[in-house]
Amino acid sequence: MAKSSRQRSGTSFLEATTRLILVVDDESAVREVTRRTLEAYGYRVATALDGAEAVAYYTGNQEEVAVVLTDMMMPVMDGLATIRVLRKINPGVSIVAASGLATNGDVAKVASEGVRHFLPKPYTAAQLLNTLWLARQEG
Repeated sequence: MAKSSRQRSGTSFLEATTRLILVVDDESAVREVTRRTLEAYGYRVATALDGAEAVAYYTGNQEEVAVVLTDMMMPVMDGLATIRVLRKINPGVSIVAASGLATNGDVAKVASEGVRHFLPKPYTAAQLLNTLWLARQEG
């Protein structure tokens, strides 16, 4: 019998609700669907529409943020710049990079910044939950 995403992740509802995921994406539909999905699985979610907003939020709330999920292509401050600034604030920050236009070079760039998880768009709820679970375990 196949396990559900919630069972596979090994996270209980109570544990999930104590952890916050910061979702950074300039596309409102992506932010909203991701937020709803994560909340349905018990996560607390904060959203930012670009890297500058994400950095401002993270600066004041880094103790609460378990994982930052960031799009790579955004106006104002793109994903790579966001990752670099977040790493300066907290070298141990757990980050998942996401992109619909990823090339091997893009993946290599984020990997060189210490990002170990990349989520290709469009992603399913199961891919999202499993990737965040892995990032939390390693972070």
